[in-house]
Amino acid sequence: MGRNKKLLHHGTPSTGSPRRYTGTLDDYVSTLADLRGARQAANMAPTSPRTESAGVSSEEGDRSDALCLIRQELTWISTHMLMKADSNSLLQEFRSAIREEISAIRADLSAVEVEDLENRSRHQNIRIRGLLEPDAVPLQDTVRALFRHILGQECPEDIQFDRIHRALGPPRQDGKPRDVLCCLHAYRLKESLMVTARGTDRIMFQGAEVALFQDLSSLTLDARRALRPITAALREKNVPYRWGFPFSLQIKHGNSWLYIRWPDDVAPTLRTLRIPHIRTRPYA
Repeated sequence: MGRNKKLLHHGTPSTGSPRRYTGTLDDYVSTLADLRGARQAANMAPTSPRTESAGVSSEEGDRSDALCLIRQELTWISTHMLMKADSNSLLQEFRSAIREEISAIRADLSAVEVEDLENRSRHQNIRIRGLLEPDAVPLQDTVRALFRHILGQECPEDIQFDRIHRALGPPRQDGKPRDVLCCLHAYRLKESLMVTARGTDRIMFQGAEVALFQDLSSLTLDARRALRPITAALREKNVPYRWGFPFSLQIKHGNSWLYIRWPDDVAPTLRTLRIPHIRTRPYA
């Protein structure tokens, strides 16, 4: 019975709820082995004179105590094995949720990086809208004449293009000219043209109204179109703003800048600027 008492002391309380298990599966196995040894000791140990004098009732009491201990230990083990199984299930669910979140974040970052790379590859491009076609004069010469018309005396004599062409596709059915895309060799010239064009109300050239735009990816253009109601409100209130890379609407506010990158940024930015809520369509 001494062996049984020792197991009962370091295993589980003889009464009350089972203790919280903090061991491993090896501990379960060793506990079962100890219990098996205790049962064998209770059945096979030689009887002492006191045991003999006590008769059969003492031996049955030892066996009863050992069986009671075994039942308690088995109950404790089965309970905590189930708890361990439940914990593993929760852990697997948690890991699965984390993987899904990481995958979504990676997809968002990949989309932003692709869009940013595409925009940066077009950083020296200008999209010209309204330039009449067809024209007997080579396209390069016509665009050079347009740029000299816009910049005047500040325009350099030598204007070099890395690429220049009309937008792909057949002529438009509505008769409007296709856009002209050109990549200027000198980035400083491209910036001078864009700044001057933004400061001019209308650019008239060869009897038609012409406009210059930054050449951007389709995703960025879609996002800018979605934010047109906001940029219109900013212009109405004479609030300075600019477009940033990767896509962002940067709004001057005091000595700092506010940024709209995602649709969720619209409402708090408008509150900061004290502009009534403006509904915008979702954009990627």
